[in-house]
Order: sequence, then C-alpha cells, then structure tokens
Amino acid sequence: MHALLRTTVGALALALCAAPFATAQDEGPAFAVTYIEVGPTEIAATVELLRERAAASRAADGNLRYDVLQRSGRPNHFAIIDAWASQADRDADIAARYTRNFRNALEPLLYSPYDERPSTPIMGTAETGGPGQSYAVTHVDLIPTAFDEGVTHIEAFVRASRTQPGAVDIGIMAQNNRRNHMTLFETWASAEHRIANAAAPHALEFRNELGSRMGALYDERIYHPL
Repeated sequence: MHALLRTTVGALALALCAAPFATAQDEGPAFAVTYIEVGPTEIAATVELLRERAAASRAADGNLRYDVLQRSGRPNHFAIIDAWASQADRDADIAARYTRNFRNALEPLLYSPYDERPSTPIMGTAETGGPGQSYAVTHVDLIPTAFDEGVTHIEAFVRASRTQPGAVDIGIMAQNNRRNHMTLFETWASAEHRIANAAAPHALEFRNELGSRMGALYDERIYHPL
C-alpha cells in the first residue's frame, strides 16, 4: 500500500510539473535542443547537411537562433539549439521542404535515433555564438518533488554565470512533455572562460546543491560551433 501511494504521489507530482507548459509553448518563444549521432565515417557529410539546414532555418520567419554544434572529443556527435518567436514559426520550419530534405538525407547516416526535444525557455536568450567559442550543453533531470528547489538553484547559477568574464550566453529551457527534464546551455568566449566558471564557487555550490535533487547523472557535454 505504501509503495502504491508513493508511486501515485510521484506520478501526480510529475503531471503537475508538466501542466503549466500547455499554454506557455503556444504563447511565447519556442526552443528546442536536438542531439544527433552519426556513424564515424559520416562526419563530413553530416557537417555539410547541418550547415545547409542552419542557413535555411536562420533565414526563416521568426527565427531567433539556430546554433549547430559538434561535440568536442566525439566528432560524430552533434547538437542543435534553436529558438523561434512562436511555436507557429517553429512548426512552419519543421514543415518546410528544406527540413524534410535534411531529415531524409540524414536518416541513412544516423548511428542512433534523431533526438529532438521541443522546450520552453525558463531563462532563455537569442544570443548565437560564433567561431572559437566553447559551448556546454547539460541535461538536468530534477526529481519532481524537488522541482521548485532545483529550479531555484539553476536560476541562481545562470544569473551568477552571466556576470563572469567571457560569458556570451547562458540559459535554461524545460522540455514541453517533461518539465522536470531541462537543458542548461552555456556559450563562452573560450574554453578557458568556461573552465574558469565551472571551478568558481557559485558553480561548485550549484552542483553540490543540485546533486540530491536529480533523478539522473548531471550530463554535461562540451561542443564547439560549426
């Protein structure tokens, strides 16, 4: 009985975490993070496809950002961070011919499924990074019952990091279908600036406070822009 009660309460908490995003994603900016893994021999072809897609999407109505990233040390891993003025603008981009052509061409190159996560910004920006800059993209999975506390610590980390030397763009977004699953994205002028921030007191405190409130490992991945 106690196990059933805990399961029911946990499911209810997760549902409550997701509920507020039903209207937010329709009324405000629409974000997404997408993870792409291709075969080791398909890197060059994937880079070309991603650059073509980015150029087309950046020219589309309502686009705020379209960052295409390659993972450092894992060159066959890529990520896309895109932001749009509205969900309708993002839907139009998804339905466009250039997107269909991109997905069709990418499909035979994939090593694992195309992982697109539509999201709503909590502390979002439209600042796109540039050559030579360093990105950190981190998946944060909060325990539903610790959601509010976890968000408070994440927001404090974002605010403090934005004041650090070399900070270009720091933000956080929550997945539309799982509000407690979040993406923390950081753009730094250089890898040295990113590393210095990660070792700063506010970052150490953030990771210590977040640890007990997470349902999965803190999954930080380092990228550079294409």
